Amino acid sequence: MDTAGRRKQWFWAGLILISVLYCLYYVLFLYRMALDMPIHERHVVKFLFILMVYGAGFTCLRKWGMPWMLRVWHLCYLLIVLALLLLGGYDWTIARTPESIRSIADSLQGFLISPILYVAMRILAPAQAA
Repeated sequence: MDTAGRRKQWFWAGLILISVLYCLYYVLFLYRMALDMPIHERHVVKFLFILMVYGAGFTCLRKWGMPWMLRVWHLCYLLIVLALLLLGGYDWTIARTPESIRSIADSLQGFLISPILYVAMRILAPAQAA
């Protein structure tokens, strides 16, 4: 198979994998298990889902993307995960984070596990990266 065909396969493989992880997170974890789970364990599971999506995107972007895409991927995840870790550290050690801040953190976490950033990379990619 030619290089363009392989790149296209890697893109679709990454999109499917990230989408499946996103669905598993919402269907199996957030709507079922998280209701009965202590907050610390919930934080750990959310962080594990972020790491799995990051790894899937990183692996597939390496195969089909351009170097700048990988840098943007790393930068987005690094900055948002650092912010979430700071909020989580506050929540674990000092006091429960206010509801408005938790809502922002949940939105950021949802962004990281969704395929939005991955698809945005594809939309911004020039034709030769496909």
